[in-house]
Order: sequence, then structure tokens, then C-alpha cells
Amino acid sequence: MPLPADTAARVAAKTMDERLLTEAAWLQKSLAGHDLVVVDVRIPELYQQGHIPGAVNIPTALTFRQHGQTDRLGSVAYIEKLFGAAGIDRHSHVVLYDDGRLVDASRVFWIFEVYGHRHVAVLNGGYQGWIEQEYAVSVHPAERKPRRFVASITPDKLATRLHAYLAIKDPDRILIDARAKEEYRGKQSITPRLGHIPTAMSIPWDENIVRDSGGLRSKTLRELENVYQKLSQDKKIITYCNKGRESSLTYFMLRRLGRDVAHYDGSWFEWGNMVDMPVEK
Repeated sequence: MPLPADTAARVAAKTMDERLLTEAAWLQKSLAGHDLVVVDVRIPELYQQGHIPGAVNIPTALTFRQHGQTDRLGSVAYIEKLFGAAGIDRHSHVVLYDDGRLVDASRVFWIFEVYGHRHVAVLNGGYQGWIEQEYAVSVHPAERKPRRFVASITPDKLATRLHAYLAIKDPDRILIDARAKEEYRGKQSITPRLGHIPTAMSIPWDENIVRDSGGLRSKTLRELENVYQKLSQDKKIITYCNKGRESSLTYFMLRRLGRDVAHYDGSWFEWGNMVDMPVEK
């Protein structure tokens, strides 16, 4: 049986939350840390207008595959070069931030995990939350000495179309559709086919976040347990959305809760464009 929400939240808070989600107050005090690398994943134009002091710019789009369906995960060699050029190696403690929606930061968080980096967190509230606290900003690009980033593949974090297909009839696997309810129900779609992957549960990505006076922020662990209370603790979870962005946020939140989760990179764009893949409405 699933743990009671309060018990599960306490367990997760002790083992996951402090490591994976970072607050602006902590980051502001820690910017001088020797092995800390702050990564701004917004587009270059926004980075140039202002960013957290010392942050390097790795736009989310740069982490994508360079050929074929270009919103997919970049290759091992490409990511090693990209992260290494930003001054990141296996000893680096990385903090990622975006505009505050947490979607893009979560996407890059997932990529770091796929490639075996253990010391990575997301800034709650993103850049919007940072400036709401009136912390210092910079317009000067950060300069870091390149390091050697060596990837160590963790395949249990990356789900393929085959994994999603096998999960349909596997009682030990759960599929989560993080798209909007209208897409899940087959009312609209970015592909010619309508509906969702059979057996998938609908939990839209924005159920993970709340809006307060400082913008968008993550829900607390207790609130997240309520969102995912129907999910058994001992089952493998696979998340997907339209093109693998929003469901990265779902992946991140489930990681905070200590769940065994993988992310389907191809998502509905791949599945819904293949006529031999089953769908439900």
C-alpha cells in the first residue's frame, strides 16, 4: 500500500528535497562556492539582458539533438562537449534555472541525470523569483575554464517508444500523460491522431506548480503527494507530454518524491505520428 501522504512527504524531504530543489536565499549565499556552477537555460537574448552573477548560459535548445527530430536528447559526445565547455565536470554542483515555469530547467535536469551527473538541482522560482527577491544581477557573460565532462549513461532514466509500449500491459508500470486534459481526451492534438497512450493516467504538468506573489513556484512535498497519491510506491513510472518538455517537470517532481521514474523523450509527437501505435480516447 502507498505510504500515508504525511509519512511519504517526511521521507522524501529527508532524502530528496534539499538536494534537488534550491531556494534563492540559499543560492545567493552560496554563489562563491568553488565547485558550484549556476546554469541559466533561457535563450541568449534574455541571458544578455540580465542573469544571476556568475551563471553560464546553456539554452535548453542547445541540449537537443542536432539532426533528425531536433527536440530530442543530444548525443553522448555532443552533451559531453557542451557541458564541458561550460566548465562542468563530475565534481561540479550544478544549479539550473529558467524563467520560473521550471519546465526548461527540469528538462535540462533530466538530461544531466540521463548522463549520470549526480550533483544537480533546480532553482525554485527561477530568474523571476530571483529578481523578486531583489538580489544582484549581471549583464556580463560568465567565463569559466573548460573542464572534461564524462557521461555515465543511466538508461533507467530514459524511456523509449518500446518501453512505453511494453508498459501498456505491464502491471508494474504506470504511464503518466502530462499534457492538457483536452489533449488526453482526444479533443485536440499536435499530431494527426487524437487521444493518449492506452492505460496512461492524466496528470497535467501544471498541477505541479502554484502561483504566488513571486511568480510560479513548485508545490510542497505534501502537496505533490496529494497530486500523485493514486500512484503505487513500488511501480516504475514513465512520463510523457507532447514533445518531452512539460513532462520533464513531472519527472523532476516525481524524483523529488523519491519515485522510480523515467521520461519518454519522443512523447506524443513520436507516438501520435506512428499509425501502428495504439491509442485511446
